[in-house]
Amino acid sequence: MNLRLITIIAVLTVSCKTKTSNWQTLYFGDFKLKAPTDWRKFKEQGIDAYIGGLTNGKDSLWFYFGSYVSGFQGDNKNYLFAQDTINGKIAAIKIPKKDSDGSIEMFINNADGDTKFVLAASGTNKELILDIFKSVVFQTSDTTNNGVLTFAKFKEYPLGSGTTIYQATCTACHSKNKNLTGPALTSELLNSRTTNWLYTFFKDRQHLQTDSSYLTRKKEFEDMECIQLTDYSKEDVNQLIAYLKER
Repeated sequence: MNLRLITIIAVLTVSCKTKTSNWQTLYFGDFKLKAPTDWRKFKEQGIDAYIGGLTNGKDSLWFYFGSYVSGFQGDNKNYLFAQDTINGKIAAIKIPKKDSDGSIEMFINNADGDTKFVLAASGTNKELILDIFKSVVFQTSDTTNNGVLTFAKFKEYPLGSGTTIYQATCTACHSKNKNLTGPALTSELLNSRTTNWLYTFFKDRQHLQTDSSYLTRKKEFEDMECIQLTDYSKEDVNQLIAYLKER
């Protein structure tokens, strides 16, 4: 390896280690994060949730910390998606395909127990925003467990990732351990259904209209109808089913 290449690697290594070393730590009670020194906290009034953010006067980040939110909302056609481990927490992240065409968002399903966390940012400096995202630490975080989040990881929705699809589509109505507006997705419930049954449920539910298991569960939850994944590929749905059965 020649001297010039060694020098470049050394400079990049030092740069990665020191890029955020002079940032400040902002404390929000239930969590903390790092940001440049010109960023300041602000707080909003929330109902059944802790809502607030931080801003430098030009760009802003808003957070939601509570139990009543699922993954990414709205039309996701103009976004790319990735997931990674941030201080021990699995985080789903989306970025707009065009800088001026949406916000950058991070969703963590189990920030602390069943509490969910959303961090959304306006601004075009994606690298800066992702560095702030990667600095988030909760009381139950493991700061030794981190993935390497790069822009190369971002793909078209829904990733082919069972974890991310679950977070984006299921967590508003379902928990693993308790009933919400939908039944708890326990191992007992999921393993009582075959993979083919679950695939039909997600993709072609009209063929379950005479199925006693489906009708009994639907009546139990006052005829609430789970969403159908009609726009998802067969591979995506199978990834979700595999994730649900293996959790």
